[in-house]
Amino acid sequence: MTPRARELGARTLCAGVLSALFFAPCPGNANVERTQLPNGSALIARRDSSVPMVAIELWFRAPSIGFHSPIIGLSRYAATAIAASAQGRAPSLSTLLKSLGGRLAINAYADAVSIAVSVSADQQRAVFRALTRAYFTPIISAPAIRTALREVAIAGTQQQLDPQVTLHDALFSQLFTGGPAHYATTPSNANPLSRVSITELRNFAARAFRATNAIVTVAGQTPINFANEVSGKSTGAPMENPIDSIPARQTTTTTRSFGEDAVGYAWLGPPILDEKAATALDFIADYLFRAETGRVSQLSREDAPDTFLSGQFITLHDPGVMMIEMAGKQVDRLQAHVEDQLQEIKRPLSQSAFDRARTAFQYHILSDTESPLAIADNFGWYAAEGDPLYAPSDDAGKYLQVTQSLDPAYVARIAQQYLGQPTVVRLSASRK
Repeated sequence: MTPRARELGARTLCAGVLSALFFAPCPGNANVERTQLPNGSALIARRDSSVPMVAIELWFRAPSIGFHSPIIGLSRYAATAIAASAQGRAPSLSTLLKSLGGRLAINAYADAVSIAVSVSADQQRAVFRALTRAYFTPIISAPAIRTALREVAIAGTQQQLDPQVTLHDALFSQLFTGGPAHYATTPSNANPLSRVSITELRNFAARAFRATNAIVTVAGQTPINFANEVSGKSTGAPMENPIDSIPARQTTTTTRSFGEDAVGYAWLGPPILDEKAATALDFIADYLFRAETGRVSQLSREDAPDTFLSGQFITLHDPGVMMIEMAGKQVDRLQAHVEDQLQEIKRPLSQSAFDRARTAFQYHILSDTESPLAIADNFGWYAAEGDPLYAPSDDAGKYLQVTQSLDPAYVARIAQQYLGQPTVVRLSASRK
């Protein structure tokens, strides 16, 4: 799944029988349009007249560290500076959205960056024009650079206090020995970014945020013809290929100081093109670690309530990553439950238990991808990673059909194949 799938997921589903939902779009006149815009951008739009909001996202294949010598946080810095830069006589994108009451989110991943906006349906035309004008003909001003540097510095400081982010970055740095996934996407110290010249920043933006490197995803009540509204001309250069990093050959165990005790486990998994194996690991993560229903989550509430737990398979172009993060006063007790259940899942479930778990998993997949923002995010992630039709949001139901092909023996075999010795990061609080 995407790193933000559960964060963006809606709480409810369309009403109806579950089995009917698995392979049919929800009502509301929703349909998916896939096309190429005149400027060369790929467009994926799910039109749904039943919702009053519209989510619009631009996804770019761009390494977070830049295309040359690694500069941690460069893609987020550039994207934030563009949003803060006035567009000639027009206000900056961030100023426009504030005036309209819309929401802007810039998310930098190791291999991609997304700019997401959420607005009411009657504002989408003006916002779409402003969004594409800002990023397809990027302007970066000196005042905007100062604003962007401050925002990235604040984000970096905040993330240093977050055990989940700290574990994620530490695990990825061990799982990958080179490439953007080896580095954090937000710097702990903004000084290196402050030394990036405006020319360097503009050169990165010109390559990363060009129209032909963009995947435009839209979801919600959106009757407009995007081909008539998009700004920015084609550069002629094709879209960047999916950006991979260099996986480590051996697992490692490291310990670092932190404000509280925490433990992270991670494994390299299958690429996105091995859809069945990737879906099996999604299923395992849901079965064991989903907050409300997961086996380990239930045990943690009963036996280790003062803990944080997260487990997810992150679908990437090649390879994917299975990750478990734990923190809190009773992390040792929680860790024992995690290890026990990881061994249990390597043995096939009974058919009846598996059927119940798979039905729950399918429900969760649909539940997590029902809001316009979640749908747009879902389409953008899977397209950036190289397989847009595999997105759970797609009306053709390819992802859910793959879930139907899973069986207990196959899931156990995938667990045995990929969930062996993990890479481990321990965060240790100092003791007086």
